[in-house]
Amino acid sequence: MRNSNTLYQTNSELQSKRLQAIIDTTKDAVWSVDKEFNLLTFNSSFESQVKKPIKIGDNINGAFQLGETTRDYLKAFLGESFIVKKSKKEKGVARTYEISYDPIIELDKVAGCCVRRKDITEKEAILNKLQDSEYKYMEAQQLANVGHWNYDMTTGQILWSDQLFKVFGKECGKFKATYDTLMEIIHPEDREAFNFDVERCIKEDVYHDIVHRILVNNDEIRYVHQRGKAFYDSDGNPIRMAGTTMDVTKTILANQKIVDQNKELQNFVYVISHNLRRPLANLLGLQDLYEKGLCEQNDKVLVMMEQSCKALDGTIKDLNLSLSLKEINLENFKNVSLKKVLEDVSILLDSEIEESGAKMSVEGHHVQMFGIKSYYVNIFYNLILNAIKYSKSGVKPKIKIKVTKRKNIITIAVTDNGIGIELTPDRKKKIFDMYGRLSGKDSGKGLGLYLVKTQVEAMFGEIHVKSFKNRGCTFTLTFDKQFVVTKPTL
Repeated sequence: MRNSNTLYQTNSELQSKRLQAIIDTTKDAVWSVDKEFNLLTFNSSFESQVKKPIKIGDNINGAFQLGETTRDYLKAFLGESFIVKKSKKEKGVARTYEISYDPIIELDKVAGCCVRRKDITEKEAILNKLQDSEYKYMEAQQLANVGHWNYDMTTGQILWSDQLFKVFGKECGKFKATYDTLMEIIHPEDREAFNFDVERCIKEDVYHDIVHRILVNNDEIRYVHQRGKAFYDSDGNPIRMAGTTMDVTKTILANQKIVDQNKELQNFVYVISHNLRRPLANLLGLQDLYEKGLCEQNDKVLVMMEQSCKALDGTIKDLNLSLSLKEINLENFKNVSLKKVLEDVSILLDSEIEESGAKMSVEGHHVQMFGIKSYYVNIFYNLILNAIKYSKSGVKPKIKIKVTKRKNIITIAVTDNGIGIELTPDRKKKIFDMYGRLSGKDSGKGLGLYLVKTQVEAMFGEIHVKSFKNRGCTFTLTFDKQFVVTKPTL
């Protein structure tokens, strides 16, 4: 029968063997040393990673092979537990290890330390990818000026991304976002609509989607677009909302500017049409009183005057319609002959063409376009007038109009040999603005190209300009033929 000492010794040995077996199953290198750097224990992974045979009792001082340092050991001998990261190349591949040091305490004194070396290369790669993704996500938020948020309905607290603090003009770390503090930022006139949209989102399980104003930085007004969704527990109770907020101030103000410009333009058209139609009507009436046949030369002049007046009168009649773009639909569109459009333009510009000696050539003028005739007349009137107006000194204007058709696309290029313009990106963007002009020397209002672009786009078309200084301009109009229907030709 075994005595207690023998039994204790047997259990201790068994426990030690089991512990060693557990340590040997890990891929991490594990070992321990006393304060003189003599090996007390080590596992099979440690043995396989060192470059020479080892045994218990070997002194490893100065022969560290797995990234340890004397300084780290001494720090552990002082009773401190800590972890360090080490990187090294193995067979041309960079690997990262995490080395942990824990002091061995015996009788309240440090007797040595236990060391564990763990390969965390894959873990580091995953963390780096996550950090890179987070950085790119934050970068995207900055570029789009959009932030995300999470609203905890149980606590009333709202978590904001860093960019969202910038959108709302608040300092991260100093401002606590809650539903109540958010309401203080929202413009007083928009709070009711915001509350209604949030409540509808929660009750009906639909998206929270609203554009509203906020007050930041001493009552500065910004416009934000809020989008979000409510989330519910297993019982169907709402527990949180999450979503995004984008600063759309520039877009809203730009749209408002367009609306204001359209109103201004409509007023302008009303005044012009009202003031011009009366004298035109008087001219046409006077022509009816003229007795023809008395003077052949006067007859020719009056015929030309009558043609010009009628063409101008027709253009003015349609001018109000030409700017009511929101009311335009396909019912207003008809097949339009380019040949007849250019004939009307030639009549309107008769004196300018004769005085400048301009020559105009047309390739493909029999094409049928789809839209509103008065629009096309105004478009080509302005483009041809500009070609004459911005001609080179001493050089007769040459205007070439070329029409090409490919599948469903009609392209019309209007090219001149004028002074051209150096189109910087900024000029290219502003040339079709309401008060943009081809030349800074010109005293005109620059309304023509704005009208041209507006009317081209109203007929589902596009216009682009290409120009070089002293080498003329080319305006390219593109229209989609898919809108063509069988209607009388104008």
